[in-house]
Amino acid sequence: MMNGQKTAGRRVPVLIVGGGITGLSASLFLLQQGIRPLLVEKHCSTSIHPRARGFDVRTMELFRELKLDSAIREAGKALSGAWGIHTGSTLFTVLKDLPRREGPAPEHPLQLPGMEELAALSPVSGARCTQDLAEPVLLAAALDRGGELLFGMEMVRFCQDHNGVDVLLRHRQTGAEEDIRADYMIAADGAGSPVRHALGAVTSGSGPLSQLLNIYFEADLGDFVRGREFSMLRCDEPGRTGLLTSINNSNRWVFHLYYDPAAGESPADFPEERILGILQQLIGLPGLPIRILSVLPWQPTVTVADAMQHGRIFLAGDAAHVMTPYGGKGAATGIQDVHNLAWKLAAVLRGQADSALLQTYSAERQPVGLANALQSGRLAGPRGLPAAEAFPGKSFWNSGQKTPEQLKTLLKKLAGIERYAYCSAAILDEEKQEDNSDTGILRPGERAPHVWVEYFGERISILDVFGKDFVLLSSDIDAWKPAVAQQKTRNNLPIRAYDIGPGKTLNDPADQWRCQTGMEAGEALLVRPDGFIAWKGPDLGDHAAQLSAALEQIARAAPAA
Repeated sequence: MMNGQKTAGRRVPVLIVGGGITGLSASLFLLQQGIRPLLVEKHCSTSIHPRARGFDVRTMELFRELKLDSAIREAGKALSGAWGIHTGSTLFTVLKDLPRREGPAPEHPLQLPGMEELAALSPVSGARCTQDLAEPVLLAAALDRGGELLFGMEMVRFCQDHNGVDVLLRHRQTGAEEDIRADYMIAADGAGSPVRHALGAVTSGSGPLSQLLNIYFEADLGDFVRGREFSMLRCDEPGRTGLLTSINNSNRWVFHLYYDPAAGESPADFPEERILGILQQLIGLPGLPIRILSVLPWQPTVTVADAMQHGRIFLAGDAAHVMTPYGGKGAATGIQDVHNLAWKLAAVLRGQADSALLQTYSAERQPVGLANALQSGRLAGPRGLPAAEAFPGKSFWNSGQKTPEQLKTLLKKLAGIERYAYCSAAILDEEKQEDNSDTGILRPGERAPHVWVEYFGERISILDVFGKDFVLLSSDIDAWKPAVAQQKTRNNLPIRAYDIGPGKTLNDPADQWRCQTGMEAGEALLVRPDGFIAWKGPDLGDHAAQLSAALEQIARAAPAA
């Protein structure tokens, strides 16, 4: 594009607005499906702020699917041991008598004593990695895999009709403009989402909970903290009520300082000299050099869009559900949003599914975003800081003690592999059974379980066979192969078939897959590209008709006649 000039319009299958962690993930998941989207981001680079300090287990499974989990873990390794929440008047008084840990710190709560059963539910654990470190990893991968990503490019306006979305883009530095015609648009443009506001999307939730200053600063505390690394320190002292969070447990930290507009306070009342004094008191080490990097006002907020689809435009991540950082679900929920959406967009764009399939995105993901946002609000206290009663008051990460039951219960909710079931027209649950979490029998709509299997001599997780196509699994796959072959000739939803069990292609010597799924001999399990169970195929004889009917219902996103 030339200075101040406007180039001719072009058409793209998907336009992603926003180059943060959700938008970059959307680009990668679409590229995985063979769709090349255009991503535009108004800023000239990825985030420079260390937000979203970690990813839950389910999100790391998705990064594993993209073969990026190791890179993410490596990028955040300086923060990997940052677990545990303290309460006290100063950092010095809290840590000075705490014994230094011997040996490496646990990299995730699932590695703590007493969490073995939960840890066995996934091939990976969650990971620490701040947004400013994770986004460059995702950006580099998207570029390497053929993605088109334009930074420093803002969306000026958009409008949609029944056939697409028209967007005017402007290069912020040169002023050059370009018209884009997109089949679909993903709005991943953050908590303030101009797209959400322009659409007039209805939202629910309690809204802002309080007013905080995000103070990002440098202070060399590496020697003092070493061996007793932590995640957060709550402080409720006059003049310095807030939350100290570790960025690398060495020299980078963030303090979320509470201020009270009702008492006439505003960010202008906190010049650098006053902030430095507050930080000196908070740390409790007189004379420690401190350098402020940035000060940003922000509001812990709970706001959720009631619908995530508006015509050909889809809200994702913070644009769809703003939540507090407590519980660490914000980035994870956005990444899982676009993982759910990508395969559906690809199927529709390839002509393999009706556009009605896209309506299942909001039906499936909006309740999850709402639940996570409300949970984050419940973990917040009256000043928008972590509620003391919601988290254990004593750090045990350094002690090797067994995980307290209170925290174990909380971690089961926050780990990202808790049991829940999607309910939509893309899930065929003929029995319409109620929640089976007590019985242990999986139902359609739930995430397919992880088990370790051998595949041609290689140890893999069953989750490793999911990602791009539908997968049919059975202990008697030969009976189903003609049905799969017939389905492939129709050029409908792509599908692969595997036999699983002791001595099978997916060799499961202990027969764990059958135990976890409740599958009987001759039955088949149809798993969607996003790893969720779509249908349980009973052994009724006419397998071709059964499989064809199931895939047709999913492709049309319509219930059986």
